[in-house]
Amino acid sequence: MSFYVEWLNQIKLKADSTWLTKNQQKALNDVMNKYPQEKFVCLCGSSGSGKSFISWILVKEHGYIYANELRSVEPGTERVVIDGEPYTRAMRPIAQLLGLKRVLLLTEQTPPARDGVPVVTLSLDEHDVKQFQHNLTKYGILQSFLGQAEGAVLSQILRNEAISRGGNNAT
Repeated sequence: MSFYVEWLNQIKLKADSTWLTKNQQKALNDVMNKYPQEKFVCLCGSSGSGKSFISWILVKEHGYIYANELRSVEPGTERVVIDGEPYTRAMRPIAQLLGLKRVLLLTEQTPPARDGVPVVTLSLDEHDVKQFQHNLTKYGILQSFLGQAEGAVLSQILRNEAISRGGNNAT
């Protein structure tokens, strides 16, 4: 197993809401508190910003069900996170037909404003990156970082660290 996959598995196992960076916490708060009555909300952000990480927290701490496709969700599900399926206009009616109470769609692309879908945008800054690295060392995922963090793509920071440690398979 690659370092990268091993670290991701450890993060999934150990992480809770205390691991969220400042901007991830704001995004989660917006999802939970700014749009509490909305049945369909999009969490938008670039790859590696922590959208899936937030979904793990929602599953662990808030009773959400995780799925990759809306059509695979059991009818009547209370709360669901859809991670990886691109937004289409048909999603809201499908969710309604399935009797889903609340859907959070994780996507890189913001839905068109004309569709009226509430959107929470997630972007990270240098402080978030440092907090991410601190969490990984504080909770024993890594003892230290060999490489320098570049940019604010958390998954890429992990990949670069795996490569700097001699991991040839960082996917």
